[in-house]
Amino acid sequence: MTGPTGANGSTGPTGATGADGVTGPTGANGVTGPTGANGSTGATGPTGATGADGATGATGADGATGPTGATGPTGPTGVIEPGTALFNVIGPIGSATVGLGENLTFQSSTLDIVVTLGSATVTIEDTTPSGPTGATGPTGATGPTGATGPTGATGADGATGPTGADGATGPTGATGADGATGPTGADGATGPTGADGATGPTGATGADGVTGPTGATGATGPTGADGATGPTGATGADGATGPTGATGADGATGADGATGATGPTGATGADGATGPTGATGAFILGK
Repeated sequence: MTGPTGANGSTGPTGATGADGVTGPTGANGVTGPTGANGSTGATGPTGATGADGATGATGADGATGPTGATGPTGPTGVIEPGTALFNVIGPIGSATVGLGENLTFQSSTLDIVVTLGSATVTIEDTTPSGPTGATGPTGATGPTGATGPTGATGADGATGPTGADGATGPTGATGADGATGPTGADGATGPTGADGATGPTGATGADGVTGPTGATGATGPTGADGATGPTGATGADGATGPTGATGADGATGADGATGATGPTGATGADGATGPTGATGAFILGK
């Protein structure tokens, strides 16, 4: 006969807690943050310094020589002073000179001498019978040339030649150097932090506890703890650097070089030609 059922054995101890599930894999990196906005344009660089003045233009060429002055007026008629020797008188015996205003007297007790008024013609005739007329004597020596009249006054100086043309304008000064490049714009703002990575998968369930002997089955071990949260995604890269500021405006063009100095005054025109010598004064042989 079957004996009575023995009392249930005491419940076995609770099985040990299962080990933590393996840590879930690291979440993928967060999406790169959007590119930061461009930095504001850099300020315009300062205007370049004004270029130096151009070199002074070359001196203008000398003005053309003025025209020759007009011929001076004719000098006054020459004057022979009284007493100025006019010619020589030479005889068989002795000689003499006859000057302006002096008389030449012919005397003879045997010859007929006729002097015609207003001329220098003297006719000498021998009124006594004689042989044939002798050969004509040689012509008397030519009287000395009358003294030269005084030189005419010097003609007035010719008008001054016109002023030389202005020298050519000096070349334009070189263009000033470009202004310095404006400073680089500030870095764009840092992009926002990437979103957190996705949570890692839940760890595997712990293994069941060992079944107690005959006793009631040990309670199932607690679910393993969640895997650690994946690391935060890397910070998005810095936004691209803003474009370089626009180049500063060119410096103002240098001022024109100073006008070249006026050319020197043309040479004074040559003196007018000396007036012709006055005619020799006439003389009248006295009676």
